[in-house]
Amino acid sequence: VIIDLDCDALDPSIVPGVIGRAPGGLTYWNVVDLLHGISAKGSIAGFTLVEFMPDSDVDGIGALNNARIICNVLGLVARQS
Repeated sequence: VIIDLDCDALDPSIVPGVIGRAPGGLTYWNVVDLLHGISAKGSIAGFTLVEFMPDSDVDGIGALNNARIICNVLGLVARQS
């Protein structure tokens, strides 16, 4: 499975550094649950995180949460058999 996560799908309260901020997006835990669900069904072959704009980020919160999401993916890939 190749996962392409668009940061515009995340709620701006966790990743404010995007072009089209809109309330009601995915939460951090929604994304983690989705990633775990995907890895339970198949092997993760690739992952991209797109549409993050560091210049529009607020206090680095988007960068921190994106890094946490990437760490989750790396952990899932490392546990694949």
